[in-house]
Amino acid sequence: MFSARPPSLACTAAIALVCLLGTTACASKNSSPSSEAVDPHPTQTTTPAETITADPTATSTGSGSNSGSLVRPATLTDRLLATGAVPGLNATWHWQDGQTGTAGPDPFGVCAKVDLASIGATQVVQRTYFPPVDTDDNAGEQIAEFPDAATATRAAHVLLSWHDKCTAPDLSDKNFKVGATTAAPAGPATGTWYLATWSPTGSDEGRTEAFGIVTAGTRIAVLRIDRGTQAFHYPAGHDPMVAMVQAAAAGLS
Repeated sequence: MFSARPPSLACTAAIALVCLLGTTACASKNSSPSSEAVDPHPTQTTTPAETITADPTATSTGSGSNSGSLVRPATLTDRLLATGAVPGLNATWHWQDGQTGTAGPDPFGVCAKVDLASIGATQVVQRTYFPPVDTDDNAGEQIAEFPDAATATRAAHVLLSWHDKCTAPDLSDKNFKVGATTAAPAGPATGTWYLATWSPTGSDEGRTEAFGIVTAGTRIAVLRIDRGTQAFHYPAGHDPMVAMVQAAAAGLS
C-alpha cells in the first residue's frame, strides 16, 4: 500500500511563483488605462460661441447706423436739391418739379454778369422749381464743378463782386436795391445770401430775389428764390433762403 509523498520544496516554490506571476499580470492588465481614456494629443472642441464669422449683410445691404455714411451722390446732378427739400414761401407752400439738366449760357440771378462756365466751371447742372399756384414765383439751383478748390474760391469772389456792382435787370425798372450779404450756417462749407428788390416796369407788384452762394471744395452752388415783394415778409434771419443754403451745403459735402 502506497502513501502520498509530500511535494518537495522546489516544486512548492515553483507553483507559488507561477501563481504570483499570474496574479500580477492580471492586476496589471486590469489597472492599465485604456487608449480611450488617455490621448497624448487631445483635440480641442471649439464651441459656436468661440467661432467668429463675418456678417456679409453688414456692408452689402447698407443698413444700420452706418448706412448714411455709405451713400454718396453718383453724379453732380444727384447733388441738386430735391423738390421736396426746397423751403416753401409759407407753411402750406410746396414747390413743384421744374426742369433738371445741364445749365445753359444764360446768367443765373439778377446780379449775374455771365454763366458759371465762363468763370472757370468745368461742369454746371441746374434744377428749377415751379410754384404750386398760378403765380410768377419760382426758384432754382445751379451746381458748378471747378478743376480745383483754388479756382472755386476765386469764382466765389467773382460772384460776390457781382453783388457789389449789381444793377437793375432792366434800366427802366424802378426802386432797385441790393441788400448786404449775410453769412448763413453751412457746416464745413461757406454760405452767404442777400436780397435784391425792384419794381418791374408795367407791374403793380414789386419783385424780390433771394440769392444764395455755397462754396465747398471744388464745388459751388448758387440758389435763387424769385417772389412777390408784397406777398411775403419774414423776420430777420428767417428768410427761406437761409434754410435753402443750409440744405444745399449738405448736398455738396
